[in-house]
Amino acid sequence: MQSAKRYLKIGLALAVLSALLLIVRPAELWEAISQLTLSSLCYLALISILLILVSCIKWRVFIRALGSDVPLLRLFNLYLVGYFVNTVVPSYVGGDAVRSWYVGKNIGQHEAAAATILERFTGIVAMMVLALTFVWFSELATWQIKLIVVLMALGLAGITAAVMSDRLYHLLEKLPYLKQVTRNLKKVRESFGIAARDRSVVVKALLLSFLYHSLTVINTMVAAWAVGWLDVSFQEVMVVLPVILLIGALPFTPSGLGLQEGAFMVFLSGIGATSAQALAIGVVLRAKAYILALIGGLIWMWLREHKAKGTPELLASKRPT
Repeated sequence: MQSAKRYLKIGLALAVLSALLLIVRPAELWEAISQLTLSSLCYLALISILLILVSCIKWRVFIRALGSDVPLLRLFNLYLVGYFVNTVVPSYVGGDAVRSWYVGKNIGQHEAAAATILERFTGIVAMMVLALTFVWFSELATWQIKLIVVLMALGLAGITAAVMSDRLYHLLEKLPYLKQVTRNLKKVRESFGIAARDRSVVVKALLLSFLYHSLTVINTMVAAWAVGWLDVSFQEVMVVLPVILLIGALPFTPSGLGLQEGAFMVFLSGIGATSAQALAIGVVLRAKAYILALIGGLIWMWLREHKAKGTPELLASKRPT
């Protein structure tokens, strides 16, 4: 069953990619991608390092708030491992679970899961706040884009309220076939409870999340400049990028393959890019994610190889004394 589901997802991804290449001729796509230069690739690599670093700093904020600590280098390496797992396993949750498990071996699985959930959730909240703010000041944002952003924000608020509802939680607890759901829900609820007890930590994490998503916009803009779209607007990208990323997170294809590229083409062409440029941006950023995943795979192999020999000091997790 799982094998059939996986093949179905791969088939859907290939179908979507084929459809995109019917809309944008391969020659046009290649013309845009061929404008990449060594300097633009270096800028994209630098931004990738900054993005992961900001995420790890935020992750560490929550770990410290829970009374433990982990060296930043270890978190950085584990974040790259997460990229690898997300590429191999067709899910954005898989990478989070693996990096949380590695950290949890030293600081406790409960604490690691809480920190990882909060790190991810505050990122989603910040992304939606930015989109909801900038969409009203965008000249190119159509009413359809505004409606999508508002509905996504309402959906996030509704899901959060449902997760924190004691009545719903106790109802689900009574259903034996939803035991796994209630176990996962309990972890999320406990994580939110931790955040509620220390608002200053949440504020710090949200500020880091705003910085992170500003960097994702710059990341997209650098990719845009690299493929020839020179008049790209920070404000316009800030509006549509959350929608693109959330579409790419839908679990219908492996790691959103095809869906995210299609979303890039639809939404970026709506704010000034040609279809070829918009699709090229999606392809470039996908290729960059695969390179990061490859590095993460090598790190994971290294971690597994050194497991029997003991964890090197450089990568060791620790509790503060």
